[in-house]
Amino acid sequence: MCPGPGADPDGSADVRHTLVIVASALAVLGCRSSRGGSTTSGGISISHAVVPASPSPTDASAFMMIENTSAAPDSLTGVSSPDAELVMLHEMVDNRMEMVEGLAVPAESRVLLAPGGYHLMLHRLTRPAAVGDTLTLHLQFAQAGEVVVRAPVLRYTEAIELLP
Repeated sequence: MCPGPGADPDGSADVRHTLVIVASALAVLGCRSSRGGSTTSGGISISHAVVPASPSPTDASAFMMIENTSAAPDSLTGVSSPDAELVMLHEMVDNRMEMVEGLAVPAESRVLLAPGGYHLMLHRLTRPAAVGDTLTLHLQFAQAGEVVVRAPVLRYTEAIELLP
């Protein structure tokens, strides 16, 4: 049987069409995952850093994934931001926030800062954190030193969807 006029006898149009669909899907997924801030320094990688927009003009929370890619343990010992007078590490315990002095990040492991667990609280913001803004966080690690990450301010649902 002969293909009709305009037909694609070798199926190359189908292959091209499939490649376009796959490339488009990868581009969309890539854009989604790159919306959160990320950086790497001294064996510490920060990814998925986000600040959910807050109804409070003076306070906000920040979430992220901290990964220690080195063979030695490390710990988060402090956090600061030019965008807030005070940044504290908190953990949710019995449905209450409790301040934590530091956070262990074992060798070759990940620690997630997310709702219901560990998270950062930014107090006395220099300006309200509006959707579309970016806040800078300076994370101090015992071994890796300072790691700076820029976290976009997103709507709460968007921010949570970006977390792994």
